[in-house]
Amino acid sequence: MKKINNLTEKYSKENIIIHWFTAVLILILFPLGKYMETIPTKDKMNLIIVHIILGGIVFFLTLFRSYLFFTTSRPKDLITGSKFNDKLAIWIHNSFYFLLIGISIAGILTMFYGGYINAIKSEAPTLILKKDNITALKAHSVLAVIMIFLLMLHVLGVIKHYFLTKENTLKRIS
Repeated sequence: MKKINNLTEKYSKENIIIHWFTAVLILILFPLGKYMETIPTKDKMNLIIVHIILGGIVFFLTLFRSYLFFTTSRPKDLITGSKFNDKLAIWIHNSFYFLLIGISIAGILTMFYGGYINAIKSEAPTLILKKDNITALKAHSVLAVIMIFLLMLHVLGVIKHYFLTKENTLKRIS
């Protein structure tokens, strides 16, 4: 198949940096969160603090990237040769913004309503509620799993596009 997209159109430097920095942080945060689910609360207090800090960075970067989405020019959406795939790619890209903001808000609510803030301040892990009693934590976990699923679809889409159209679409975001 011949090349069908203009890969000389690139995202802004700010978007590129935020994209890759956020991707790295997500690849740290997700396994860290899953690991923390398996260990006793008293053993994960320092990891919780790291998770809060890294998650906060992702939240603020996502808010800034959302601002850039509306205020800077960006390349045209990729054409895949399939209207369904074209719409799916746009939907996945846009869903990342909503998911990352939703995950962050659920994480913030978890910190307050799950007793994490008080536990960290007083260094008393016993103040943290059992995870089954923290609705926001359930939402945080579900949204994180959905985000990882979409991330895998995103990567598969890049690979599929590379092999079907022989286009290195990563040029637009690097």
